[in-house]
Amino acid sequence: MTFAVTSVSKVYGATKALSSITLELRPGEILGLIGTNGAGKSTLIKILSGATPPTSGTLSYEGRPLTFAGPLDAQAAGVQTVHQNIDDGVIPGASVAENLTLDARAGGGWFLTRARVRAAASTLAPGLGLPLDAPVESLPASARQQIVIARALARRARLLILDEPTSTLSEVEAAALAVRVRETAARGVSVLYVSHRLPEIEALCDRVAVLRNGELAALFPAPVSRESIVTAMLGSPQATTTPPAAATPPAAATSAAGAGPAAAGPAVGREVLVAEGVRAVPRGRPFTLRVRAGEVLGVTGLVGAGKSELLEQLGGARPLVSGRLLLDGEPYRPKDPRAAIGSGVAFAPEERAAQAIVPGWSVRAHVTLPWLRRHSRSWLLVRRSETAAARHVIDLFGVRGPGPDAPIEALSGGNQQKVVVGRWLAGEPRLLLLDEPYRGVDVAARADIGRVVRERAGESAVVVATSDPQELYGLADRVLVLFEGSVVGELPIEQATPERLATLMSGTPPAPGRPSVSGTPPMSGATSTDTPSASGAREEPVAAPAPGQPSRSPQGGSA
Repeated sequence: MTFAVTSVSKVYGATKALSSITLELRPGEILGLIGTNGAGKSTLIKILSGATPPTSGTLSYEGRPLTFAGPLDAQAAGVQTVHQNIDDGVIPGASVAENLTLDARAGGGWFLTRARVRAAASTLAPGLGLPLDAPVESLPASARQQIVIARALARRARLLILDEPTSTLSEVEAAALAVRVRETAARGVSVLYVSHRLPEIEALCDRVAVLRNGELAALFPAPVSRESIVTAMLGSPQATTTPPAAATPPAAATSAAGAGPAAAGPAVGREVLVAEGVRAVPRGRPFTLRVRAGEVLGVTGLVGAGKSELLEQLGGARPLVSGRLLLDGEPYRPKDPRAAIGSGVAFAPEERAAQAIVPGWSVRAHVTLPWLRRHSRSWLLVRRSETAAARHVIDLFGVRGPGPDAPIEALSGGNQQKVVVGRWLAGEPRLLLLDEPYRGVDVAARADIGRVVRERAGESAVVVATSDPQELYGLADRVLVLFEGSVVGELPIEQATPERLATLMSGTPPAPGRPSVSGTPPMSGATSTDTPSASGAREEPVAAPAPGQPSRSPQGGSA
């Protein structure tokens, strides 16, 4: 009664999303699946749920090959999937009871009385505690998620796939879900539990599969430590590019993202951004963040650590949770991205397709979209000026495609990302915010993006957020680490070894007698406003700066 994934690969154009994945999903077992953004988790879920076929490899159940023409075939084979986007699993305008009993209605029960619908819903989800007659859209996201999960658990599933099932649940709701998942597995159902929350994976799963760059990086039996999981997610120094040693000048550093040798870069200049008493998320501890001109600050942490939320606040896409911002010494509190752009702050968001691209628009239109006034005369766009700006970005980043008038869809994903990042650099911002700039981008495109960002830092301050800190080698000057919304450490890039980063990102406290991994707070760094150091522990004696590096003294303060 085992589901088997054998040598499954998936290729989209030139991008290999999955490479020869082999896994067994055993009855009565909860298999955890974890990985950074772009690791291949979503692609594997789509293949198992019938949403997309594999390019090569096979799926099987009890040794019999399975071929899915679509999600309905997968459901008929006993595969039930609860996707991360919960609103895809409910019908607005229908009641809670009607949403709980959708399967019965789809089977021909459209003439059920309201009383029977309520009775069936109560049977399907005993103890759910939701108003059965209420419109589903009137409930909060956590309640809608409970409905979708309850409906999936009620089916006669052989394999239950839960994609980030607790992303909108409270701790109490998540604990209740964990009980139901264990009960489901005890009935002999295979459970694939996909989550970025390490405590859940650690407590709930019988085995843990770690994906990295589309490959199965590790498969751990329980019990497994958080630090081991994060180390597998990040990759070993041998598998990627080894970060520079503390005694290595920055110019000798090499980027795992393909950025090549890191230039020594301009001297650290004026203090561009000061964020005092800010919080990445409401539950996080407040901290103070300083970034200077000519400096690239890397912000890393697992998915859900608060990286995107922090950058969205700085870029005006999300209200400031707490604290205050100063930009070049002046108060700065953008009410929206337009206000941020007007202040000289550029923000390239994480989701390129959903947040940064307008389908059908040309490369030229995308490059000049934030800067229309610069390319206008008497309120009319000057095409020659737009074209010149687009060609500048194309030449600067080596964008490969038909030309500036081609629709953005004519470019590969990597070249689209070059346009998205390049248009902000064309405006010479004071502060450049890049959220997952290498997501879905091949090695060659990563090299081009990293090279230009490093070269063009100049008078700008740059903040780069990524869930894969290997991408920061050769690009960032220092690394700020978030865990569950709080700053847990900060390291100069020379000291940011995979082992130290894995410890910080997993939230693992240092072992007795082991030195703190929070590192030295640089002069333009982050400090917690309610604890002695960013990690919450008393600071250890700090090491001398690496040769070629300026001496840095701690700064920061309380809001």
